[in-house]
Amino acid sequence: MDKHKARLPSSSLTPTARVSWQQARRQASAARVLTLLQQCDVQSLSLGELCRKAGVSERTLRSIFQQVFGIGPNRYLHIRRLHLVRAALALANPDIESVSLVAARFGFTDSGRMAADYHQLFGEYPSQTLMRSLS
Repeated sequence: MDKHKARLPSSSLTPTARVSWQQARRQASAARVLTLLQQCDVQSLSLGELCRKAGVSERTLRSIFQQVFGIGPNRYLHIRRLHLVRAALALANPDIESVSLVAARFGFTDSGRMAADYHQLFGEYPSQTLMRSLS
């Protein structure tokens, strides 16, 4: 048998196969990230924690978020926390809880900044959401 015919090419993967493998790996990483986000509804996750728990680099995580959500992970996590605050305020008793207490539960330390971001996203202030829960 001719030695040259028995050899495999320097890379046994074609460019298409390589891309498919990379896409499959990225999709698996994206699925892990989304699962982690669903499991961590109550707590505030940092970008580093999310990378560590998902087993991906920050660069990969940023790429996944751009591909899946169209925004970066920090922006996504911030918006997610605002949604969690809104849900908690809608269920809260305004006689017992305040906007500051609810916001702190989700990792917001600057209530004024959180209220401005909340208003920009939802078109109402957090106190309005809290007071509406009385109805």
